[in-house]
Amino acid sequence: MSLPPNRQPSGASPRGYGPARHVVLLGDALLEAYSSIDKSPGRFEEDLLPGSRDQWQISVVSAAEVERARSRSVLPKGATHAIIFIEGNHAIEQSGLLQNPADASGPTLERLSLAADEFERTLAQLIHAAQSAHLTIMVCTMFAPNYKDALRQRMACAALAVFNDRVTKRAAEARVAVIDLRLICSDAEDYDAPTRLSKFGLQKAANVIRYAMFELDAGTRRSEVFF
Repeated sequence: MSLPPNRQPSGASPRGYGPARHVVLLGDALLEAYSSIDKSPGRFEEDLLPGSRDQWQISVVSAAEVERARSRSVLPKGATHAIIFIEGNHAIEQSGLLQNPADASGPTLERLSLAADEFERTLAQLIHAAQSAHLTIMVCTMFAPNYKDALRQRMACAALAVFNDRVTKRAAEARVAVIDLRLICSDAEDYDAPTRLSKFGLQKAANVIRYAMFELDAGTRRSEVFF
């Protein structure tokens, strides 16, 4: 499925084709959250970007695998790029922010901050693993949820800002690129559940990521945002 002209994300068409890229999805988000994508070899690439399979190979390494490996690299040989994406909506749910009454804001914000601290620790570990393997790195922000209830949506987006602040801070500190999923996936058809992207939404994100790879491969750049 290709995107109609009026739905192409900014910079979606690369200037040309280069050598094949081996992209490592570093983190848990795509592995665990998106049931709409067939993750078997070959099909994964075709589902994300139909017709472009020869230009990139995708591997998935979870945050837990990196944690268990410690100083030993678990990234596949021949990898060229890392897309770091940790899904934090479950951490927001676990913090209790969306269930607690308004007068419980103090303890809730403290729990949210502790959850964000753990999220940032994992993110820093993944960035370090990719840097140690000398990969071209892109870090994804978390996309906004899509709750129908307006109050729940506002609360979730407010909590998400805490996590995305950690993403942009760490990306800037490491001088790596940011894929801003908040700006890429923001329409109803981009979701098949409140905190899960649809196949359409995933393809939009993949289109921008592929463009960013071509741009970053063109030369050394500092941290910048793609959307």
